[in-house]
Amino acid sequence: MGAALKVMEHRATRRLPIRVEVEYSTTGDFLLDYTANISLGGVFIQTDHPLELGTRFRLRLHLPHRKRPLETLAEVCWTQEPDDILVGGMGVRFDGLSGADRRAVERMMRDWEYDDEDDDDNVVTLPT
Repeated sequence: MGAALKVMEHRATRRLPIRVEVEYSTTGDFLLDYTANISLGGVFIQTDHPLELGTRFRLRLHLPHRKRPLETLAEVCWTQEPDDILVGGMGVRFDGLSGADRRAVERMMRDWEYDDEDDDDNVVTLPT
């Protein structure tokens, strides 16, 4: 069984295929990518250049119903090299998500589930 499948088995919260813009920075770089999926615990950022395992960084998520992006610290928990089936990227865990920000993520996920009831697509890109 692949490493990505093992990670999925240990998740405590549901993960939805929601695509939103993310900004993140490390010591010298400012990067812009998109999520491939999101949960209350973190996101998978689709990127060709994942950060090193254990890297802590500032993450900004552009949620559709908020004027300002959600900002939190995050940590890289795993990385995925692209192949014929999976996209490349990194799984990151939120570190220090405030109560208000957690509710904002919950709302986005609830809205996605409601909007997805009549949609046959597996991935929905929410407008910012």
